[in-house]
Amino acid sequence: MSGPGDNDPAAETGSSHGAGAGPSASPTSPTPPTPPTPRTRPASSSSATDPTAATVAAPSTTAAAAPATAGTTAAPAGRVAATAGTTATASAPVTPATPATPATAATATAMAGPSRTLKAVAFVAGTCVMALEMGSSRLLAPAFGTSILVWANLIGVILFAMAFGYNVGGRLADRHPAIRGLYLSLGGAGVLVGLLPLAGRAALNALAAGITSTPITVIFASFFSVIVLIAPPVFLLSFATPFAIRLGAPDVAHTGRVAGTLGTWSTAGSLVGTFLAALLTIPTFGTRATLFGIAATLILTAVFGLRSARALLLLLLPAACAWLVRGPAKPAAGLLFEKNTPYQFVQVVRNDGLTQLIVNEGGGVQSVWRQGSDLTGMYYDAYMLLPFLQSLSDPRRSVLILGSGGGTILRQYHEVLSSRFDLRLTGVEIDPVVAATGPKYFGLSPALAADVHIADARPFLAASKQRYDVIIVDAYAQQLYIPFQLTTTQFFHLAAAHLNPGGLLAMNVNAVGERSPLLNAILHTLHSAMPYTYLAHIPGAFNYLLVGSATPLRGSRLASLVVPPLLRPLGRQVAAAWQADAAPSGMLLTDNRAPVEFLTDWELYRGIQRYGP
Repeated sequence: MSGPGDNDPAAETGSSHGAGAGPSASPTSPTPPTPPTPRTRPASSSSATDPTAATVAAPSTTAAAAPATAGTTAAPAGRVAATAGTTATASAPVTPATPATPATAATATAMAGPSRTLKAVAFVAGTCVMALEMGSSRLLAPAFGTSILVWANLIGVILFAMAFGYNVGGRLADRHPAIRGLYLSLGGAGVLVGLLPLAGRAALNALAAGITSTPITVIFASFFSVIVLIAPPVFLLSFATPFAIRLGAPDVAHTGRVAGTLGTWSTAGSLVGTFLAALLTIPTFGTRATLFGIAATLILTAVFGLRSARALLLLLLPAACAWLVRGPAKPAAGLLFEKNTPYQFVQVVRNDGLTQLIVNEGGGVQSVWRQGSDLTGMYYDAYMLLPFLQSLSDPRRSVLILGSGGGTILRQYHEVLSSRFDLRLTGVEIDPVVAATGPKYFGLSPALAADVHIADARPFLAASKQRYDVIIVDAYAQQLYIPFQLTTTQFFHLAAAHLNPGGLLAMNVNAVGERSPLLNAILHTLHSAMPYTYLAHIPGAFNYLLVGSATPLRGSRLASLVVPPLLRPLGRQVAAAWQADAAPSGMLLTDNRAPVEFLTDWELYRGIQRYGP
């Protein structure tokens, strides 16, 4: 049914009255008549063809105002439709289009997420935080090493600095919600990172106690170093997250979405920073170049955000520091080579004809070559006695050295024993930089160097199908620590499975005495996989030779065996100290529980107490 004509004033007045202009609530205060409501232009093409659209829209406005001004009781909404002659109801009123308000514009922005600029800043901050952590570990390594204790200090202090930075940064962001504060914090962090190589050299030289100090001293010294050097820039970098969230979220309803988006970009940056520093910048360009790169990145980001040409002058700071700290990262007499590798800080020094491979803070020598002599005067020489312990008629010997380093044992076997045995020598070294020092600095022939596999010792052995007559475990991590995975019962069973009949496994353990918890734990664990275990104190204050075999060995007869004249004095010493059936009750080391680092630290503490630093 068609409604009244669009130009009928009565229809408009009737619709208005029916919607909310009923009898007055007070008989003494009559309600004045409601003036006609002007027609509203339809907002869509459908309403333009419907003459009732304007009359329905108009009463809805009047109905809302009439009860407030006239104090009348609103009539049921259904009367609107009845009066207008349409089928519209109050549950679905037709309203005209209105222009967007600032609130709706802000909501649309929030639905689109934070700006590209804030995403980029979050990415840069995440990248720099993790690259700084990786670079800091290398900055500390020459002074304190990279043991689990030093790493615990580094990670713990960085997490504390980040938590404190989030808290303070969030308060500042609420008080001063301006993007300028975000860029100032990044620029300040860049300045502090640029100072790290220079400040680190002075601070670490003053604080470093070296490997000859007690573990407690190393723990506290490294902890204080991280607080002084690393915590301040991390603290400022942590401002980026709360500032970016505060600036990117226009209202509370969209804070979660904005925080999640920025967190994703920050985490993506952290992944890039971790692998970029560990796999590319530190091994290729070094720790100092990595830190200077982080500083330049943060300063340039601040310059871009602040739009300040004068801020570019801050780039002179890392450049000046780079000039001031040029030269070796750790000066040493007779330094031939130094490099940060993916695994450690490596140096090669030569003094008075003695070439040594030193890693990290230099507490232990990893390879040695005494020019003009096949003996080193260290525990390496005792390994050359191993083939004479076996009762094998076949002169062929296949020898595997796990942790061949610069090739000291390989070179000695080739130079001294190749005239007595038909040798097949294989070396395994995890660090390619260390392996490359063998032919260049330690007299290792290129032919022997070709037999060195770049691999981790235990995975290499697990994947190998070869069997050996002699397996020597000479791998060390962070100077004096035998990697725990090479001391467990699972490892010794794996090694035993790769020995030929009559084969043996040998390793050196640093211990103050025969009652050493570390020595007894490794010896007891070795005995769990091999029925015959032997122990001998060898030249050197803290060196003990451990040997395991599935068959009896003749160590006590070394003095009477026909060995090269060069080794006879050492053979007599080892024979005098030889202990058969050495299987004391100590801790059984397993892949699940092998506190080798803590046992080594305790041994170091006992040694210092007995012999002094």
